[in-house]
Amino acid sequence: MVGGLPRIWIITDPDRPEGPIASIRRALDGCPAGLVGVQLRAKRASDRQLAAWGRELRELTSAAGAALTINRRPDVAQIVGADGVHLPELGLAPEVVARFWPELRLIGVSRHDRAGLQTAERRGASYGFLSPVFVVPGKGVPLGIGGFERAIAGVGMPTFALGGIGAEHVEPLISAGAFGVAVRRAIYESSDPAETLRALSTLLDKRPECGE
Repeated sequence: MVGGLPRIWIITDPDRPEGPIASIRRALDGCPAGLVGVQLRAKRASDRQLAAWGRELRELTSAAGAALTINRRPDVAQIVGADGVHLPELGLAPEVVARFWPELRLIGVSRHDRAGLQTAERRGASYGFLSPVFVVPGKGVPLGIGGFERAIAGVGMPTFALGGIGAEHVEPLISAGAFGVAVRRAIYESSDPAETLRALSTLLDKRPECGE
């Protein structure tokens, strides 16, 4: 594992009727330690709600041996004891987080092209999400597997594929150079989140890490 990175990130969906935690709880049941990370993403949540969800997820992820990051908010990540923060394209620069929140060991970024990934790498990001790989409503023109491969060619930073990812995409994406995958709908729209995560985990566990 490069720098202790998981191979799969689950991004929370706070708009589900049962909230963002229930599907994560089911998904993490019995998952291999170290293979999965959870990103708490809840743009419209109040600070109090974000911290409450963060604390609950920290308890769940710690028990499962999974990483936890908080989207956009290094201060909340520090408060809840998360492993790191995930920064949107127009968010704080990675070096700012590293300077003022040195205890956060993971600094992820979301990017949409090669130039964005290269800039984030130079500025000290731990890893990147590149999206959208496949069709996601309202998220622009998909890259496709070929476009993803071209965008990450020569990028030394571990890069995860995001956007419409299903189990059938894992092996071709890893062959194209992805370090791993990031998912949301695959987990939240599954009738059995644990089984879905197991299927993804099995596929990734058979593949070498990027660079091996």
